[in-house]
Amino acid sequence: MAMQDVWRCKSLDWDDPLPEEMCELWQRLFTEMRGLEHVKFNRCLKPCESVGSSKLHVFADASMGAYGAVAYLLWPTVSGIEVQLVLAKARVAPLHQKNIPRLELMAAWIASRLANTTCDEFKGKPSEVNLWSDSHIVLHSKSFKASVGVRVAEIQSAWDPSHWKYVPTSLNPADDLSRGISVEDMNGRWVHGPSFLKLPVEQWPKQPTDDVVVDDSLEKRKYKLVASCISV
Repeated sequence: MAMQDVWRCKSLDWDDPLPEEMCELWQRLFTEMRGLEHVKFNRCLKPCESVGSSKLHVFADASMGAYGAVAYLLWPTVSGIEVQLVLAKARVAPLHQKNIPRLELMAAWIASRLANTTCDEFKGKPSEVNLWSDSHIVLHSKSFKASVGVRVAEIQSAWDPSHWKYVPTSLNPADDLSRGISVEDMNGRWVHGPSFLKLPVEQWPKQPTDDVVVDDSLEKRKYKLVASCISV
């Protein structure tokens, strides 16, 4: 994203010094990178005290700067639920910015692929798969253009609509991915997943049951919230 900012600055030639504001940003980034030496992740994704099969949760999110998804495995253990970060994938948004609904759809597409990869590669298949998005438009809109039809078809063929769930932005760990997170904060929600995953299902984010108004272009359209997620 920082490199894209440089590319957008058309007044700069290839050997021109960066403006002071950009220099400060890059200096902060290099400082953050040095801090990554102290970040550690568990190599084993299955806790020693696990007492059952895992459940997979994949979260998607997008901003105008980046989009992507992050996957977690939930394991029941003798001392309670343990959450393990499996993998994540992020991409910068195109230089010719698309709108947020399109980027949110791209994030959902990556989430679908991460879920497929995890299920294909693990010998012990997750007993349940849930895919989360904070975009009402992606979950319920029906008016995306044909240009994204291939990705939509891939999502629909891979996962039944019942796998998709709504999560508020404030509880979505993929928000850290799309907007960035400091090294010192990585050992919190990013590594251990959102805290609600350790609660009973009844205490998870409530799923919308009423009509909502989604704005997927310049025109507002009203859709019934039925189990037709990603049916665009």
